[in-house]
Amino acid sequence: MQSHEPPPRVLIVEDDTWIAAMLEDIVQSAGLEVVGPVSTLREAVQIASSQRLDAALLDIGLGRSDVYAAADALEERNIPFAFVTARSEAEIELLHRGRPVWTKPLLRDQITRGLKDLISRR
Repeated sequence: MQSHEPPPRVLIVEDDTWIAAMLEDIVQSAGLEVVGPVSTLREAVQIASSQRLDAALLDIGLGRSDVYAAADALEERNIPFAFVTARSEAEIELLHRGRPVWTKPLLRDQITRGLKDLISRR
C-alpha cells in the first residue's frame, strides 16, 4: 500500500463572496486544499495561529479591519503568504512590504504560479 502525502493547504481570507469563490476554485483546480475561505479578521487570526497551513492568500481590507494581525501570525509560524488586494504596494503596512502583492483583478495563471512559488518556499 502506497502512502500519499496530503495536498498543500492554502488559507483564503477574502470578504468579497465572489472573489472568495473564484480563489477557492483556482486553488482547488491547482490540486491544493482550501482552508476557508474566511471573511473576518477574527477567523483569519484563529486559523493562521493554529491550523496546519502551507500558504495563504490574504485580502488586506476586511470590512472595517485590515488583515495584518493574521499576516503577523503567519509570519511567526514561517507560513508564506501573498496579499491579494486592490490596494497598491505603497499602501501596505511598512512591516509587510516586500511580501508578494497580487493586484485585483486577478488572473488564474498568476495565482496558480504564485501559489506554487509560495509553497516551494516552505
